[in-house]
Amino acid sequence: MFGFLYLGRREAPGNMGLWDQQLAIKWVHKNIDLFGGDPGKISLFGESAGAASVNMHMLSAHSTPYFQRAILQSGSATAPWAIEPRDVALARTVVIYNAMKCGNMSLQSPDYDKILDCFQRADADLIRENEWAPVREFADFPWVPVVDGEFLVESAQTSLRQGNFKHTQLLAGSNLDESMYFIVYQLTNIFPVQDFFTMRDFVPDRHTWLKAISDLLPRQMIKSQLALAAILHEYEPANLPVRANDWMDSMEKMLGDYHFTCNVNEMALAHTKHGGDTYYYYFTHRATAQTWPEWMGCLHGYEINFVFGEPYNKKFNYTAEEQELSSRFMRYWANFARTGDPNKNEDGTYTADVWPKYNSQSMEYMNMTIESAYPGARRTGHGPRRKHCAFWKAYLPNLMAAVADVGDPFLLWKQQMDKWQNEYITDWQYHFEQYKKYQTYRHLDSDTCGGT
Repeated sequence: MFGFLYLGRREAPGNMGLWDQQLAIKWVHKNIDLFGGDPGKISLFGESAGAASVNMHMLSAHSTPYFQRAILQSGSATAPWAIEPRDVALARTVVIYNAMKCGNMSLQSPDYDKILDCFQRADADLIRENEWAPVREFADFPWVPVVDGEFLVESAQTSLRQGNFKHTQLLAGSNLDESMYFIVYQLTNIFPVQDFFTMRDFVPDRHTWLKAISDLLPRQMIKSQLALAAILHEYEPANLPVRANDWMDSMEKMLGDYHFTCNVNEMALAHTKHGGDTYYYYFTHRATAQTWPEWMGCLHGYEINFVFGEPYNKKFNYTAEEQELSSRFMRYWANFARTGDPNKNEDGTYTADVWPKYNSQSMEYMNMTIESAYPGARRTGHGPRRKHCAFWKAYLPNLMAAVADVGDPFLLWKQQMDKWQNEYITDWQYHFEQYKKYQTYRHLDSDTCGGT
């Protein structure tokens, strides 16, 4: 909490955590040569919130002189959970002040002297018990960096659009099932603890799927009927009959795209467009040694074990193929940190599997999975999630801006039309499928009876 508490004053200016990180970076830059290192070859490296922090150092002129390269794993400063405006940060301090029973303060007339005094006097346990009080949405965090006008002078989106960031060498990527880890913790009514590891039917019908989405998407999207209709159209399973797994997969991809993959893509594209060398990976392998249920897939953070060589630890039951995949990760990451090119080995030779540079036309990435190492296998892909990310980053924001002033009569008509399309027609299709099955069984029974 105190690393990112923002009250707009000297005692709590916000972003203290980022300033602390920068002190560590400056220390390394100043002293690494005394340990045999090269201050001209410093790479910042982070995953999830750590990746977002690394990205923020790329955006801040206070940090950019002290490092050369960056690695972003499943995180970006443009993620909806990464940075918040000053007014939101200030409002959250009022919420926690009230939650701690320091008083009953209005959001419209906050007294920041009282808030600061409350926090300074409060017991640590009381703060810990209430610091999540401001959180109301999925993948939301109470204390995050803020656009303070000094460390971060503008929104991350503005910085990317105008090219106000360090143009260097960037390695970035995401995983196949980024949001699944968070979904199961958020929707405990759907994922009961007692049979969590043996569940086979995850989201059994459209009604449950819609209810889950209403709990997981940001409020402004749920409140906009047109925005919600667009999201459902983009992600709702199209094939009939829809299986329970299809509902679950569509929900995971919806949230994984919005919170993780598309934001990493956004940074990679901006970095490329402004002249930086960019390498993108997509990790899709579910490790055999993981304790999570198999149906959860390749989770957020799964790649960390491979980057740090865990498959070579004999305490775990990784396969030989997974050890080789881990070697690929470590080789690429080390090469990149050393040279800025994941393909260039320490001895000057190049890797057998060439990792192509990412560009805005082909958006070619390295497919980091066991199968991609097989002879003749496809080692690269394009995107990833290109179409869906265009939806989140271009289509939906423009739609919400265009319909902000749409009147009630149109919205009522749209609501009724959606109900007809999504409930009545879907229900009719379901019963028609059941009728066809019944007719098929009846025909088979007739044939059987006629043959006896």
